[in-house]
Amino acid sequence: MKKIISIFAILALMVSIAVPVSAVSKPKAVRLKKPANTAAGIKLNWTSSKNADKYYVYRKTPKVKYKKIATVKTTSYIHKGAVSGNKYTYKIYAVNTKGKSKPSNQKSITRVGTPNANVSNAASAIKVSWKKIRKATSYAVLYKKTTEKKYKVLYRGKKCSCYFYNLQLGYKYNFKVRAKIKKCLGAYCAAKTGFFLYRPSISAEEREDMKGIYLDWSPVSYAKGYIIYRSPKYSNSYKRIKKFYTDTTLYLDTDVKSINSYKYYVVAYTDGGFKSAKSNITSEIYGYIENFSTPLTLTIKKGQVYKDIYNKINEYMAVPLITWESLKPSVAKVTVQGVITGVKKGSATLKATIDPELFSLFGHSEIKTAKTVTINVTVK
Repeated sequence: MKKIISIFAILALMVSIAVPVSAVSKPKAVRLKKPANTAAGIKLNWTSSKNADKYYVYRKTPKVKYKKIATVKTTSYIHKGAVSGNKYTYKIYAVNTKGKSKPSNQKSITRVGTPNANVSNAASAIKVSWKKIRKATSYAVLYKKTTEKKYKVLYRGKKCSCYFYNLQLGYKYNFKVRAKIKKCLGAYCAAKTGFFLYRPSISAEEREDMKGIYLDWSPVSYAKGYIIYRSPKYSNSYKRIKKFYTDTTLYLDTDVKSINSYKYYVVAYTDGGFKSAKSNITSEIYGYIENFSTPLTLTIKKGQVYKDIYNKINEYMAVPLITWESLKPSVAKVTVQGVITGVKKGSATLKATIDPELFSLFGHSEIKTAKTVTINVTVK
């Protein structure tokens, strides 16, 4: 009898293990909290559902019906593709193997993009600027010293830039910008740091005795060095030619070509990559012309028109400071602009001469005698 009872007890235990006391049911609906604009997108948060394995995120707009945009296992989601100025409405479903819950409550929000602030130095202030945010109606800018805790309001308005004048030299400042669309607020951008440096002032002088152009600029407080930029005449294509890692304020540019003219500006910089505004741009200064007499050779074909010789001798000059002459025009002729034409086979000598009186009108009064370059032309 005892054996029979033991067998029944074992069977009852096996049945209780195999059959669950209660089956898993569908998850209950969650509660969607108020959405928020962040720099990354619209952030959604909702309450958890006890039996949920995952959650479906649905979105609609005034023109597009509800559509599932994400499946997540957490209770938050960032809608990164939201477009600034568009209104979105969301709902959430909790999901498990038995199906999905009833929809959550619905929440709506207008996406407000986050400006990407740029902080730079102007002549006498720190400039904060940003690109226009789609459909933004206004902006707010906050500032503080990096050593302070609380931000203060610097600007509220519709423009996409503002200036901070009430600064103290030697301090770093943080700036944050956010946009607003009517009553909807966007998120502040990550703090951008600025450090003010005054704009230097530069002058340039041709020094034929030094065979170069002599630059001199004003010192700037807190600067750790300076960067020199140069452009040829009639061009705004400035290139960096020298970076100083000391507080020197003098430089001799000897990498200048014969009778070419140049413009310069200088920028001060300090640790952390902070730079001043560009200095004034110097007047056009001509390089020294000592080596102007170096002979040139040219081979062209009969009937060929050659224009590049003018650029080789008189690069970037818009006025004819050189007079041209062919000693054998029956073989090769030249125009007043330095355009050479091969007339017939043979050899000819061309001369390009600087007239000191003409050249003195353009800042070279120290040239007392004419300078000539010879071009030996072969016509084939």
